[in-house]
Amino acid sequence: MTLVLGVDIGGTDIKLGLVEGEGDIRGSGKIPTRPEEGPEAAAARVRLWLGESGDVQGKIAAAGVDCAGLVDGERGFLHVSPNLRGWENVPLRDIFERALGVPAIVENDANAAAYGEWAKGAGRGLKNFVCLTLGTGVGGGIVVNGALYRGSSGFAGEIGHAVICADGPLCACGNRGCLEALIGANAIVERAAGMLARAGESRSAWGASPTVEALSRAAASGDAIAAAAFRETGRWLGIALANVVHILAPEAIAIGGGVAGAGDLILEPARATVRDCRMDEAMASVRIVPAELGNRASFIGVSLLALGRLNGRR
Repeated sequence: MTLVLGVDIGGTDIKLGLVEGEGDIRGSGKIPTRPEEGPEAAAARVRLWLGESGDVQGKIAAAGVDCAGLVDGERGFLHVSPNLRGWENVPLRDIFERALGVPAIVENDANAAAYGEWAKGAGRGLKNFVCLTLGTGVGGGIVVNGALYRGSSGFAGEIGHAVICADGPLCACGNRGCLEALIGANAIVERAAGMLARAGESRSAWGASPTVEALSRAAASGDAIAAAAFRETGRWLGIALANVVHILAPEAIAIGGGVAGAGDLILEPARATVRDCRMDEAMASVRIVPAELGNRASFIGVSLLALGRLNGRR
């Protein structure tokens, strides 16, 4: 069975997976990214991890590398990443091929996660599928007729930067009212804090610096303001998902990422908002479901994409 290395580069950690041809994980690990040291140093640490992972280094047939940002998979370039300061116009594919001595591909992390979920998770057996990853940012990936859809620029799937509210809050990308600015982790915390202030209340249970996880626990325990913040978040998500359905008509949309850990606190109001749209037949045919693979989705997906490229598939 062919063995492929999946490398999921985040701002803090690099998640690694040794993935066999059918998507089965043979081994996994995590190492620090240390982005300030540059991509060559990161690739060297990946090589070191691989050398410490048993008798596998000479058995790796290919590597798949993913990260957040604008990734040109055809040229193997990372143009810019919000998590990797200083990594601009980086020939990431060449760097990892030199470090590991095997063919490599590079891909956007949300695209990789979507492909992983389609192949081995919530999208198994479907032809048309969309996956959103909710965290500090909001990423998206699209599978059409069983293939990852990248668009003519290679940058398709940036659902987090679809403008949902034209006069909404400022997004990190510079636009106003992007989905990311409305439902990212920071937006949820700010929404809950604003609701709390308007109610003239305080919440020691939320902690001095509230997190989405703390708010989720509070809402599950009956905190009405925390629950209301999630309902409003779910409503914005539902508006975005209704637009996705109108444009793409997928069989299912999976929601993953750290914020999605709030589960039905967000998903139920999102589903209700989608159901309220007027095109009932279009909306009724789409399932909105939790993602299944957690933080393994990206390295599984990018490994399978690398294997496909190795076997002559795009």
